[in-house]
Order: sequence, then C-alpha cells, then structure tokens
Amino acid sequence: MGEVEMELSEQLKNYRKRESLTQRQLATKLNVSDKTISSWETERTYPDISLLIEISSILNLSLDDLLKGDSNTVEKIDKDLKLKKVYKWWLIGIVLIFIVIGGSVAFLISYQYENEMVDRFNPLLSKKVGYTALPTEKTAVESDYAVIHEGNKRKKALGMPFKHMVVTDDAWGNSEFLTFQGGLPPIDKPFAMVEHRGIYVSRINFVDWDSIPKAIRNNMYKDYAKYRGMYENWQDSEKKLPKEIRNKEKTFMMRVGSY
Repeated sequence: MGEVEMELSEQLKNYRKRESLTQRQLATKLNVSDKTISSWETERTYPDISLLIEISSILNLSLDDLLKGDSNTVEKIDKDLKLKKVYKWWLIGIVLIFIVIGGSVAFLISYQYENEMVDRFNPLLSKKVGYTALPTEKTAVESDYAVIHEGNKRKKALGMPFKHMVVTDDAWGNSEFLTFQGGLPPIDKPFAMVEHRGIYVSRINFVDWDSIPKAIRNNMYKDYAKYRGMYENWQDSEKKLPKEIRNKEKTFMMRVGSY
C-alpha cells in the first residue's frame, strides 16, 4: 500500500507531538503566538515558506516530508510567492516613480533662473509679461554694444543681444535681469514688452513709454542710463552674502519713487 496522504495541518500536529512540543512551545521557537499555531493546525491559515523551512528544522524533518501529500497547500504557497514577487516589483516601480518625480521637482526648483532651456519647460514657473528700458544708438555707450562676426569682419551691434536688462513685471516692482535678442529699437519706441518664463524670453515687442501700464511705469526709469551698471552692482552685493542666503531666483524689487 502507498503512503497515506495528509494535509499540512495534520502533518504539523503529528510531528509537533512526536517532538513532545506544545503549541505554545512551538510558537515560542518560531516567535509567533500559540493562536497562530492553532490556526495552522485547524486549517484556518497556513505558514509562509520562510516559516515552513524553520518548522521543518525544529521538527527534525525535511520540507518535502512536511508538505508530502498536501498539494493544495503547496499550490497556495506557490501562488503566494508569485504574488509577493509581483507586489515587490510593483512596490519597486512605485518607489522609483516617486524618486523620479521628487528628483525632478527638486531639480526644477534648484535650477530656476539658472538655465534658459530648463526655465522654458519648467511647469513650476508661470509665464510673465514685463517691461524694460533699452539703450538706443542715441543713449548707448561702449559697454552696451556686442561684437558680432560676419565672415572675416567684426562689428559692433546693439541688441545682439541686450544683456541683463531690468525687466519689471508688475505694479509691485517685481523685476529680474534678462538677456534677449532684439536688434536696434525704433527711435520712438525705446522700451520693450518682454514675455518670459524665468530667464527664458519667448518674445519681445518694442513699445513707447505711454504703452506701458501706468502702475508698472511707477516702478521704472524712463531714462535707460539710470539702469546702467545695476547688474554689476547687484552681482557684487550678492557675492558679499553667505552662499546659503543668496537670491537664487535672481529677482528683486524696483522702487524708483515715481508715485
């Protein structure tokens, strides 16, 4: 006659008694409650694979002998193991997604006003429209011109680009230094309306003084000469500050006393 097949619950109970162990004693060895042992032996639950290995060692028998004949439990354990692997990979995937999102947000926050391409696509920055005074051929000095190359020739050009212009965005005087291409402004329109996201400038339009909203004009100089050197002074003042409290967004308030 072949061996009588028994459920895991019966095997566990028989081998436990063979080793003269009570449910509480076995539970202590496994660091579980005696109610857990009772639940296994009455088929309400079953131990996972790591505990089965430990049980077989305590009861001095092989894992094959412990599970012999209980194909249902073996199948359940196999399914549980597969599910745990799936959950593990899902969990790893979710953690990686949060790491990527968190890293991306940290990157976008850290590099605001540092790189034009980053600012261009940074969803944390809103699009703004500001106004700035520009140097013209009549008001420009040597430092306002850029040197450009045309073949073997070099020549000076205004607005190629306009560097570090003070662009004022609102009636509160919130401003930043922006660099953008513009070319020579018309004599009667020595100001620019500037659309930008951070330091990325998407477009500009030359305008006259009266086209600028009065609330913004209150915090602007009509004479570009008063802006000259402001960027260099701002840089010098920032360098004197401890690194951790420097203005990372490179924004500031314009107050010109025009009210």
